[in-house]
Amino acid sequence: MAAGVPIAFQEVLNLQQLQVPETSIKHGLTTMESDKWIVSVEPNQVSLIDLQNQAQVTRRPIKAEAALMNPSINILALRSGKMIQMFNLDTKSKLKSHDVDSPIVFWKWTSSSNLALITATSVYHWSIEGADAAPTKIFERHATIGSNTQIINYTVSPDTKWCLLGGISAGSTPGVVNGNMQLYSVEKKVSQPLSGHGGSFCSIKLAGREDMAQCLVFHEKKPEDPSHRLFVMEVGRDPSKGAPHRLP
Repeated sequence: MAAGVPIAFQEVLNLQQLQVPETSIKHGLTTMESDKWIVSVEPNQVSLIDLQNQAQVTRRPIKAEAALMNPSINILALRSGKMIQMFNLDTKSKLKSHDVDSPIVFWKWTSSSNLALITATSVYHWSIEGADAAPTKIFERHATIGSNTQIINYTVSPDTKWCLLGGISAGSTPGVVNGNMQLYSVEKKVSQPLSGHGGSFCSIKLAGREDMAQCLVFHEKKPEDPSHRLFVMEVGRDPSKGAPHRLP
């Protein structure tokens, strides 16, 4: 490894060599929710690349606009227009389907049992449990991350009580891309807007503490400020146990 290079890249496979068309290898059509599968939506089929079985390719004659493989189990989510469906690939059966009221602009598995659905105005969670269960509205998008923002990420805390929605939009200066995030407390039903391009939740063990610290780690970049800052902020700690951890 070259000195000063923090990440070493190595090609594991080439999708075009696996007969995945170049036109399908782009955001929204090719997805990788875990280290188990790569899913590619092609004009008249969906290709499933099994990364734990020597990149074996299975092609299904399915027409869809987008597809997401569950990160842990062999459940495939498909989206076409306002119709969303879940299929169990092991039993070759449809688990459930639903017609959404508004187009989905972003979706992501937040766990092995929950699929998040983002519309232009709201965030929904759709559980794999319950054949007739419809998606549940969790919160509305904040004005700072409105319909002019392209959603690029969504994540949920380990205790499922905190949500982070992230997106980008064009800045006032040509070539500048602004980042905006919305931190939402499920219990308090309160949102906090954040300026930045990325964030994630984690659980860490801190010296001198018996309880684990559930933290939000996020990058802050305000539009009017050229500096970049990294924050670590504990969320959801019982106040009776002491002040939450925070850096800086």
